[in-house]
Amino acid sequence: MTNGSRQTVDRAFEIIDVLAEEGGLRGSAVADKLDMPVSTTHDYLQALVATGYVTKTDNVYRISTRFLEVGQQQRHRMNVFSAAQDELETVAEETGEHVTLMVEENGQGVLLAINEGEDAVSLFAYPGARMPLHATAPGKAILAYLPQESVEEIFGEHGLVAVTNQTITQREELFDQLETVREQGYAVDDGERIAGMVCIAAPVLDKSDDVQAAICVCGPRSRIDAQRRAEIAEVVRRSANVVQVNLDYA
Repeated sequence: MTNGSRQTVDRAFEIIDVLAEEGGLRGSAVADKLDMPVSTTHDYLQALVATGYVTKTDNVYRISTRFLEVGQQQRHRMNVFSAAQDELETVAEETGEHVTLMVEENGQGVLLAINEGEDAVSLFAYPGARMPLHATAPGKAILAYLPQESVEEIFGEHGLVAVTNQTITQREELFDQLETVREQGYAVDDGERIAGMVCIAAPVLDKSDDVQAAICVCGPRSRIDAQRRAEIAEVVRRSANVVQVNLDYA
């Protein structure tokens, strides 16, 4: 790919990101946001409208639901999603809490599926949401089973940003915690991404012991005491093992 082609692709996705963040903008506002000539911005927007990935109504541009279609297609092609669907529902019913399935993609954690039990607190999460691996229980469960060089690359690219004042941002402390995850088979996030919330996650491994995903249960700290944490840890470990069996013998 030539530099010019790469710049064109980069610009197109910068526009998409701005529209996604803002919800909708006029062409001149997009140009101002990205410091681009209005005429050039207009050309990009017209091309994106023609592809169906952007819509235009009353001179306001918005990203279209085409992205939802493409994402859903990819999600249903992922074996771990199919292998985990029933199990996530079972865990949500058993715990009554907020249950998620996370995978790693380009060094970030991506929520692949969400189930809510009857007592679940709304976390404003949605399939496709991205978040730092180091600041979440499922992210740490995944990091603990990735090759060391992959973990180093992820930290080098994305850093260890503080999401809350409880987020672990020191490499040595985080590596010590990842070792603990490997020893006990599950990870804990105590207010590290969302203040007041405790999340407990277990990795989903395949028959080669490569990590494929992590299953997580989250609830308010006020009702997840030490005994409850141990109970949930056992649930997610068992659930991750069921999904692993589903993966291996599907």
